[in-house]
Amino acid sequence: MLFCAHAHRDCKGSSAIPAFHSSSYLLSSPAMTQDLYSLHRVRLATADQPVFEALAGAITGLSRAQARKAMRSKLLKLGGTLCEDPKAVVPAGGATAELDLRQGLRTPWVRARHGEAPIEQVISLGILHLDEQLCIVDKPSGLASVPPPGERKVHHVGEVLRRQLRKQGREAGFLGVVHRLDRDTSGCIAVALTREAQRMLAAQFAGTSAVRTYRCVVAGQPRADADEIRGKQGRGADGRRALVEEDEAGVEAVTRYKVLRRFARHAELEVELGTGRTHQVRVALAAIGCPVMGDRVYGKERADARAPRLMLHAFSLEVDHPRSGRRIRFESPLPDLFRQVLGECERAEPYQRTMSRPRPHRAH
Repeated sequence: MLFCAHAHRDCKGSSAIPAFHSSSYLLSSPAMTQDLYSLHRVRLATADQPVFEALAGAITGLSRAQARKAMRSKLLKLGGTLCEDPKAVVPAGGATAELDLRQGLRTPWVRARHGEAPIEQVISLGILHLDEQLCIVDKPSGLASVPPPGERKVHHVGEVLRRQLRKQGREAGFLGVVHRLDRDTSGCIAVALTREAQRMLAAQFAGTSAVRTYRCVVAGQPRADADEIRGKQGRGADGRRALVEEDEAGVEAVTRYKVLRRFARHAELEVELGTGRTHQVRVALAAIGCPVMGDRVYGKERADARAPRLMLHAFSLEVDHPRSGRRIRFESPLPDLFRQVLGECERAEPYQRTMSRPRPHRAH
C-alpha cells in the first residue's frame, strides 16, 4: 500500500629501426629473417613486373595474395606515392617500395573494405569539485555509474573520470563511486578518491545525512503541490519494480516532491530522496500516476510521457566533507536537452498556477 501525505541517480609493432630487407632486386645485404609484420623498404628492379609479385619475391614470408591485400589496404608506397592498385607494375628503371605491415593486415583490410569505424562520441564529465578526498562530477545522460555485471566494456563514470584526470596530469590510484544514478539520469554523483573517504561517504548515503535533490518533468498532474510518497518498494505482477502492499516482499521507500510548475498535461517537480532505492524516483512517481517523461520502463504505456531522454536530473547534492566534516553543497545545471523539452512544454501548454491547498491522499 502507498501512502501520500502533505510534506516537503598482435599485431607485433616494430619499436626498433625499420628493417631494410634484401632480395634478388636489391638494395643491401640480407635481413631475411626479420619479422613479416614490420616496416619493409625494398628496391623493385624489374620493369613491368606486377608489383604484388615483386613484393612477394622481395619480402620473406609475404605471399602474393597478402601483397595484393596490403596494396588494397593502402599500406604500400611506391616511389614515395601511395599505390593501391593491385594491377600496378614496376615502372621502367625500377622503384623503391615501402610496405608498412606494423599493424598487421587484418585491421587495415577490414577498414579499407568497410570504411572507418564510426568515431565514438566523446564522453566527458563536468567536474564540480575536486580535492584529495572527493570528486563531485556532473554525469551526462547515457553514461553508466558503474559497469553492469558481465559488461566490462561499457563506459562508466570511474573509467571516464580516470582518463580525464590522467589528461590533467593526475593519476588517481583509487576511485570509488559512492552512490549510483540510473544510466539515463544526469547530474551530481560523488566519487571517493580514498578508501577512508568512501567509507565515510557511504555511511552518509546509507543514513539521512546526504541530501539528494532531483528535478524532473512528469506526465500528468500530481494532486498535491507538495507530498511525501511512502510505501514498500518491491516487484509488481509484471516483474517491474513497484510500490507493493504491506504484506508483500519489499523495502521501505520514502520520496518527497514539490511542484515547481504545472502545465496542461505535464508538471515540473523537485524531488528529494528519503531513502535510496533503485529507480526510486521513477517508481514512486509512476505509482501516483505521474511517470517521468522519457521513462521507457515505467511510463511506456503513456503517450504523453514520450521524450528524447529521461527527464530526470540529479540537480543538487549535499554532504559532509569526509575529512573536514564541513557541510558542502553542489548543483548541476540543467542539461541543454532537458531545458529544450521544458521549453517545448511551456510553448505548447498554457502555464497553470500551483494549487494553493495541497491535499493528503492515499493511493494503491
